[in-house]
Amino acid sequence: MTPRLTRINSKDRTTLIHIPGGEFIMGSDEFSVERPPHRVRVSPFWMGRTVVSNAQYRQFLKETNGTPSEYNNKALYDHPDQPVVGVSWEEAAAYCRWAGGRLPREAEWEFAARGSDGRRYPWGDEEPNPSRAVYGRILGKGGKPEVVGATPGDVSPFGILDMAGNVMEWCNDWYGPYPTHSESPLIDPIGPAAGAKRIMRGGCWNFQSTSLRATGRWPTVPSLQRGTEHIGIRLVVDVDARHDG
Repeated sequence: MTPRLTRINSKDRTTLIHIPGGEFIMGSDEFSVERPPHRVRVSPFWMGRTVVSNAQYRQFLKETNGTPSEYNNKALYDHPDQPVVGVSWEEAAAYCRWAGGRLPREAEWEFAARGSDGRRYPWGDEEPNPSRAVYGRILGKGGKPEVVGATPGDVSPFGILDMAGNVMEWCNDWYGPYPTHSESPLIDPIGPAAGAKRIMRGGCWNFQSTSLRATGRWPTVPSLQRGTEHIGIRLVVDVDARHDG
């Protein structure tokens, strides 16, 4: 196996993994929101090995005089190494800009989660279980997210962790239906120019196993904050040809 290319992001100390880019079949026939499957080619990029932690987000708030989420001091969600939750799309995007990057595009997210072999989950086609991913916990009965990277079995072909469970993740795209006719692969699609909802990806700690599939899409109002103890942030940094080769 080719060793993974990694680096530490200088601003927030996120471990970034180089995603080499490639072509894959995006989407599935399972649910209407995921149809039709279509060919996509994405260029190389860097992605956070884990989602953003509370400690990282608190540093961002300190440097920008920002306002913590309502979950910042709640016992189930406030451990420094747990993922930050309860952030709107704009707050997530602002964090990524501060860190020198951006939110992942939806196509980048799906490619990073499943690679090019058509797998159902980041780890392959085997069905989920609690030792592999964080899901199926009950809100209000002690359910909570685990610290970032706590489930090494929830790992993508590129070494990205927690893309099936723990917390859902904002993507950059506005929601729109997939294209129905495309003979050639779409190159680095960015979604519609405008819309009413943004896309979230990944399952989470208080959803059931059906949410863990790598093709799942969740159109969500971008200003949503309350009741979002399951939504987090993952950083993407663009490849710089001067430094990345």
